Amino acid sequence: MRTFDEVLGELERLQRAGARSRGAWSFAWVLEHCAQSIEYSLSGYPELRSGLFRATVGRIAKRKFLGSGAMSHDCEAAIAGAPALSLADANAAAERLTQAIAAFRAHEGALADHLAYGACSKAEYEALHAMHVTDHFSKLDGSPS
Repeated sequence: MRTFDEVLGELERLQRAGARSRGAWSFAWVLEHCAQSIEYSLSGYPELRSGLFRATVGRIAKRKFLGSGAMSHDCEAAIAGAPALSLADANAAAERLTQAIAAFRAHEGALADHLAYGACSKAEYEALHAMHVTDHFSKLDGSPS
């Protein structure tokens, strides 16, 4: 997925299918984590990688993901400095993700630097967030992988 419309459609499908996580994180935690990431692109990530990392390794990774249209990462790594995942109800977590997407879409100001990739345009962020969600969704039972 590369757009929020695709994310929302897949989220709805997964909810209807009663998706379950194959990993240590629950479906609710996966959704909450994805929402956190989108929210932080507006408010600022709690911890950033070094400027050198963002300007080199982070920039290369961003280009690779955007160029290939896919992302692969540790899907059980929390966002550095973020509060612990705590939502138990998948419907509440889905609502948080939906609200995060709506807030991102409505946002007209500057975007915060990504914790690893640095500065991102709104279009880049949407694609990166959609790929991030796709990678997480691929680890769920009920996902097309």
